[in-house]
Amino acid sequence: MSTSRQRSRLRGLAPGLAVLRGYQRGWLRPDLVAGATVGAMLIPQSMAYAELAGMPPEYGFYAVLAPLVVYALVGTSRHLGVGPEPGTAILAATGVGAMAAGDPARYVALMAALALVVGAIAILGAAARLGFVASVLSKPVLVGYITGVGLTLLSSQIAAFTGVAIEADRFFPRVTELVREIGDVDPATLVLGTAVLALLLSLRRWAPTWPGALIAVALATALVWLVPGAGPMVPVVGAIPEGLPTPGLPDVGWADLVGLLPVAVGIVLVGFTDNVLTGRSVADRLGYRVEPNQELLALGLTNLGSGLSQGFPVSSSASRTAVPASLGSRTQVVSLVAAGLVIATLALLSPVLGEIPRTALAAVIVSAAIAILDVPGYRALWRASRQEALLALVATLGVIAFDVLVGVVVAVSLSIVVALGRIARPHDAILGDAPDLDGWVEVDAHPEATPEPGLLVYRFDAPLFFLNADRFAARVLDVLEVNPGAEEWLVLDFEGVGALDATALDMLTTLLERLGGLGIEVVAVARANDDVVRRLRRVDLLEPQGQLRDFATINAAVRAFRQRQRE
Repeated sequence: MSTSRQRSRLRGLAPGLAVLRGYQRGWLRPDLVAGATVGAMLIPQSMAYAELAGMPPEYGFYAVLAPLVVYALVGTSRHLGVGPEPGTAILAATGVGAMAAGDPARYVALMAALALVVGAIAILGAAARLGFVASVLSKPVLVGYITGVGLTLLSSQIAAFTGVAIEADRFFPRVTELVREIGDVDPATLVLGTAVLALLLSLRRWAPTWPGALIAVALATALVWLVPGAGPMVPVVGAIPEGLPTPGLPDVGWADLVGLLPVAVGIVLVGFTDNVLTGRSVADRLGYRVEPNQELLALGLTNLGSGLSQGFPVSSSASRTAVPASLGSRTQVVSLVAAGLVIATLALLSPVLGEIPRTALAAVIVSAAIAILDVPGYRALWRASRQEALLALVATLGVIAFDVLVGVVVAVSLSIVVALGRIARPHDAILGDAPDLDGWVEVDAHPEATPEPGLLVYRFDAPLFFLNADRFAARVLDVLEVNPGAEEWLVLDFEGVGALDATALDMLTTLLERLGGLGIEVVAVARANDDVVRRLRRVDLLEPQGQLRDFATINAAVRAFRQRQRE
């Protein structure tokens, strides 16, 4: 095999490794600085998000080590920060909690199994070239879902942040319980948590490239350790086992794997969409491409790595993606350096990690929750479309009123309903000739455009299939009725009709018969693509077997009409 073919195959299977093979010496310094910064961010975030997932804090480290290395080899983003993420963590906890039935060991095993199921689904999806599913969640639904997750995260930390024992597991009951038990708030826990949160938000605002979580958590730990009598008053993490996890398969049965499938599908959908959107936000700015199918494969392999290392499902973090890009990093060496820092921390600093106040980790989660509350997204939707803003609100309520998994179902269902609604009732228009604009345009949008007397040009802006076939026929008859003049020709502009199904073909057959009875002499299609033309010809709708005439352009149809008139 030639060297060029080997390189091409390597880029296809392991694009990250292909980039690393061409590594340049000048990239090393910014990559090292960014890697150290990301590693410093990961240490408190991994612990906090593990607790959010219902796992002991050390499992956050187990969930990040293999994914960092794997993604550096197989990912297409040079900056994506893979690892534990709050939305994925809370979605996983929602699915596993009921199955574990209060058994901590079974909970840990099910979490690892869930990561493996997520990995398997993503890999199968990549093999089936399903990268397009990154577009399943529309903008309003994604804004609503993410905001709902943020509010759920906020409510999930009420107990750790205030010291109040909260038993509820939903947003509104948690808030109600806090109001009812407001007298049980622990002042020391609340003050420390508020101080850590204020520092986190300040560092995010004024020093966004600093490892704010590490700084804030380290200061909180030092404060609890130094202030006399503070230790017993503020709960801490507790003992963290030293060393690395032992790779292996979790002890679960086939029935457990089947039971994990629904939540695994939700995690794949949300995690993959988030990875692609986050990766593209940086790649577009820096001039390289993120390939969706390869990213789906990377999501699968990173989750397999996490599951085999006793971790839990992972995706990516927007902050751990933006920071290395802002520091000038060039490759995923950043992830390798961050992984090395996490390993060193586990090996050397486990006793120190055990002294971190739980309220400080809660503040890290609350800070992340505030960051993903997409208020600007709601404002933009409100300006663009009140209807889409309402859809976002429904998605948010679906998450906080029920749970995150139900919220995923609501979000996907809303996206599908919105898409089907737009296809079922798409935009359409009567076209007129506008010589100054060099073409045929909508007469409603361009009053200067003039229709051709005796000829009507009608455009339908959607694929024509069972969902909108009746709508198309009804609209054609409507515009013929309301359009003044005695039309002899009807030209159907099929530029927007990218496909036809059997229902649409049957509808066209019936419509042609109806139009003949209305005195329409000629019905033609213009600007139809090859696939549409082949389908029309296959069912004998096109001349000479059928009644439809086919023209490459609208002007060609108009010239034929004028020639017919002269004759």
